[in-house]
Amino acid sequence: MKGKAAEVLAHNAMEGVPCAPEGLSCRSRRFSDSSLLRFLLRASLSLWLGFATSCSTPKPMNHFGNLKREYLDGLFLAKPHLATFMGDHRFDDRWPDFSPSGRELRLRVLQQQELRLASIDRNRLTREDQIDAEILSDGIKLELLYLRDIKEWESDPRLHDSFPYYDPREIVATRISDMMHGNFAPLEERLNNLAALCRGLPELLKQAQNQLANPSRVYVEQAIAVNRGRIELFGGEIAEFVRAAQVKDDVRGGAESARQLAVAGLESYQRFLEKELLPRSSGDWRLGVELFHKKFPLALQTSLPPESMVSQAEESFRKSKADLYAVAAELHKEIFPGKALPRSEAEAIRRVKDELSKDHPKASELVEAHRKNLDEFRRFIEKHDLLGLPPAETLAVQEMPLFKRGSAAAEYLAPGVLEKQAQWKATYYVDPIDPSWDSARVESYLRGNNTYEVQLTAMHEAYPGHHTQFYYSRQTPNALRFVLWNAPFVEGWAVYGENLMTRLGFGGGKNARYRFFDLRGEMIVATNALIDVRLHCGQMTEEEAVRFMVEEGFQEQAQAEKKLLRAKLDTTQLSQYFLGLQEIFQLENDVRKQAGAAFRQREFNEKLIGHGSIAVKHLRRYFQ
Repeated sequence: MKGKAAEVLAHNAMEGVPCAPEGLSCRSRRFSDSSLLRFLLRASLSLWLGFATSCSTPKPMNHFGNLKREYLDGLFLAKPHLATFMGDHRFDDRWPDFSPSGRELRLRVLQQQELRLASIDRNRLTREDQIDAEILSDGIKLELLYLRDIKEWESDPRLHDSFPYYDPREIVATRISDMMHGNFAPLEERLNNLAALCRGLPELLKQAQNQLANPSRVYVEQAIAVNRGRIELFGGEIAEFVRAAQVKDDVRGGAESARQLAVAGLESYQRFLEKELLPRSSGDWRLGVELFHKKFPLALQTSLPPESMVSQAEESFRKSKADLYAVAAELHKEIFPGKALPRSEAEAIRRVKDELSKDHPKASELVEAHRKNLDEFRRFIEKHDLLGLPPAETLAVQEMPLFKRGSAAAEYLAPGVLEKQAQWKATYYVDPIDPSWDSARVESYLRGNNTYEVQLTAMHEAYPGHHTQFYYSRQTPNALRFVLWNAPFVEGWAVYGENLMTRLGFGGGKNARYRFFDLRGEMIVATNALIDVRLHCGQMTEEEAVRFMVEEGFQEQAQAEKKLLRAKLDTTQLSQYFLGLQEIFQLENDVRKQAGAAFRQREFNEKLIGHGSIAVKHLRRYFQ
């Protein structure tokens, strides 16, 4: 396809935009080629000048729709892994350009788009477009922050993209895996794209390697573990996929040769990580006060300052802890009949937690424990008329692949949201027990993921949580909202769903046990926000964070250590849950006051999740 990259960046929806030069094939040239770079810059400038000229005449504004399309095209060209994940497969054969010239090009395009957005009279836009304009503004500003200030290519060797809208984070193995298991294109096309990625992988690794400055040791250690998983994937599952592919011999042979190149590149990168980078890695993993305060409002699409969220989290932590003690006192009578309640509230809570936590799945049955009660959740939701549910066959529960393990106990991924297919399927991944752990750590982790916690997690990930909310978002397609989705709302809804289920009595005679862990969950959500801000702003040490989680928040040691690692590796992510949950609680409270006796939970739920994954501040407009 000739001039694909140029056509995408210089979208010809507007008059006066130059066409791609005859014969320019972006399939056969690297995106960083100087000739293509110069052309793209000229095309972008022409696009802006054409827009500026057209603005001089007083005619109805139609430029915002063009700008949204052009922004997404440029974003996908700059981040083809994001395009593949979202279901736009125009760039499945290319990697992002990590070179300085590639970053400079993206910076200039974003600057032009920011100017164009600022010139649009938002009062003349529809309500939907006004919301989209705010979402787009935050997205542009956030990416500019990454390019100008955060510069993660200097500090993160994991081959991750922490841009919040790319949920898988890891950009190599995740993408190849999606290509193998997807049904979005014929096998031969997917295999050819896979081969192109394999051929280009050594260059991507070289670019990444050459630009690393002084990363933190924890980033390098995680990169070493993750890259081992990639090598295993390329040497095992990918090799088998290529071998078994029902395609022409020359296509299979080309893919196998490319795979071997990729394995050699990954092995070389592994040696670099272990022998060269790790010994000299002494950087700070903290984002720092200034950058954290810049990233926070853009990544979370909020006007609430981090300090205000911390105050709210502290208050929520105290209230949830008091409520937790009341439930613990109730359960203590049931679990320890005839025994006096400890004088210390903390000791009473800990005694009940320790006893309830003994009820946990076996290590070998952890994944199945997450799967087995999904039908029961569906029946409960239908009985209480909470909302309509997606078809059960649209969700699969699977063991987390090796290259994704280590930082989260569970993860929900629904790739391909932009694909125009009647059938879609999402995956709820569960991180299995690490075989390197000793028996004490395994027991600690399983106690933290006991029977009640596992079911609350399944509510969070599946019903009525992420999977249900994603199902509703698909009913009102909006490409910009699909791509620049609001994580606090998505995570807040999932936590709200857990709370709603326990509020309405899930578990029957054991409901108090679920309420106990749900309240502790609210403490964990508040704790997540507190340690996110305090760790990265230098207000809390690692030891203090773990101690706070274990001693004040009643978390298991292994659970707290894993959360600490996650906090260090993914800034602002842990604040999403608390921020979104509080915003939804406040909205529900406001709607209940306004509706009075006419309030209907199903109506509220379906309106809340029926406009895409957007921030609650935008959703409020639909309740006016």
